[in-house]
Amino acid sequence: MVDPKNSIALADATPEQLRTIVQNLLHENQQMQEQLAVLKRVLYGRRRESSQNLPDGQTSLFNEHVLTQEEQAAVAKASGEDEPVKKRPKKVVHRKSMDLSQLPQNTRDYTLDTEDQICPGCGKMMADIGRTAVRKEVDFVPVKLLATTVYQHTYVCTNEQCLQDHGKVITKKADVPKPVISHSMASNAVVAESILTKFIYKVPDYRQEKLWHNRGADFTRQALSGWHIKAAEEYLRPLYNLMHQELLAQDIIHADETPYRVLAIKKAKTYYWVDTSGKFAEHQIILYDHGDTRGYGEAERFLKGYTKYLQTDGYAVYPRLPDLTNVYCWAHVRRKFDEAVTGGDTGLAPIGRQYCNEMFHLEQGWRGLPATERLAQRKEHLQPQMDAFFKWLFELGDSYLPKSKLGRAVEYALGHEVGLRAVLQDGRLELSNNRAERAVKELVMGRKKRLFSQSKRGAVATGILLSVLKTAEINHLDLRQYLNYLFAALPNLPVPGDLTVLQDYLPWSPKVQEICHE
Repeated sequence: MVDPKNSIALADATPEQLRTIVQNLLHENQQMQEQLAVLKRVLYGRRRESSQNLPDGQTSLFNEHVLTQEEQAAVAKASGEDEPVKKRPKKVVHRKSMDLSQLPQNTRDYTLDTEDQICPGCGKMMADIGRTAVRKEVDFVPVKLLATTVYQHTYVCTNEQCLQDHGKVITKKADVPKPVISHSMASNAVVAESILTKFIYKVPDYRQEKLWHNRGADFTRQALSGWHIKAAEEYLRPLYNLMHQELLAQDIIHADETPYRVLAIKKAKTYYWVDTSGKFAEHQIILYDHGDTRGYGEAERFLKGYTKYLQTDGYAVYPRLPDLTNVYCWAHVRRKFDEAVTGGDTGLAPIGRQYCNEMFHLEQGWRGLPATERLAQRKEHLQPQMDAFFKWLFELGDSYLPKSKLGRAVEYALGHEVGLRAVLQDGRLELSNNRAERAVKELVMGRKKRLFSQSKRGAVATGILLSVLKTAEINHLDLRQYLNYLFAALPNLPVPGDLTVLQDYLPWSPKVQEICHE
């Protein structure tokens, strides 16, 4: 609607100025339509997102739009295919029964009372002729705390001749292992359990305080937090450093970042930088590094000296890192086109999204191939699909509003073309950065419960503890057993922090795998 105050200005405007005004009005209208569509999606749309053409773990932000025949024909024509690709039928998933063989076995028998065993016909006692299994179920035994007194035994030599020979009584004391938390009522098992409860089951300290009280031990939230910081700083930090060294020696790293609140730091947000191994790395690692900012300096500090493949979402600091190859995420490209569909664009946006869907569909078929064969398949089949996609983008010209959701999707894809094509360089690379995003999700879920850390020490300790736990988990360790194993061994090493000895305590070491494998 034209403002009357500006009617004279409009009347005097040049054709170029009028064109600019019209474009601005069109853009504002487009933005309002997109915002309205997104709000409708939030209020009335499904919470679950799905896509039949994406691999396991890959999701989009919004609902799927079903392509019309005209849209499928447009994709087929642009990619050089005669017919549109038909969607495969949905795979039927058969649920398996739970395997209870690893649990301690127990039985519960139901018998008749003695008076009920009397035959109603003759009055004599009936004979038990056997039992029949009616069902299997998982039972629960409530947790019990034990008040354990630790005694140290002393031994003395009672041989009188020995006394005469040495001129003194010879005594020995049994060795008592050092606990992970000195001068504390908490055993290694209690510290391990409190860490698992907080970081795996997402129960914050203030709620754990009530949990331990109900079990019979009044551990305060301050004590719990202190245990976690001390365990991380004194015993797990050297392991974290070794895992960091190993990660930087690998050929592929996935990276992402997420905000976090630390009350002692005046900034509204600090950040965790999350880095993971590639899918095919021999030693799987997930590391959480706390930084004060989201700036270049934090990424440069953590990835200093790295020169191989770094797969990210294209955040601006990563391309500035020297001597490495940036690989970008096709899931982000697809997501932006999907947002454009949800924002109301049912013309061009579905075509862009379908290009991405077909790439993921091709990749899914090569999942089980060796890296060299997968790369050959990509060169033969995936590269032509990418060529067709970018050709289509270039040919769009000015047929979209640059600041609309579709415009942002197109500009994002064109601006990251080199990094998006980098997946064609190595068969071990992936189309998406989902490995890092899943690791970030673990932190985000915990953040919703804990909300913040009180101090920077606490935030750094959280990163160390999560790194050890998630790296152990991805290496198929029993987390409770692994923590107890570490807390029993690390405080009692002859040389604390000996990096050579600590190699035997990394999650993938043969010794740890033998003792703690789940």
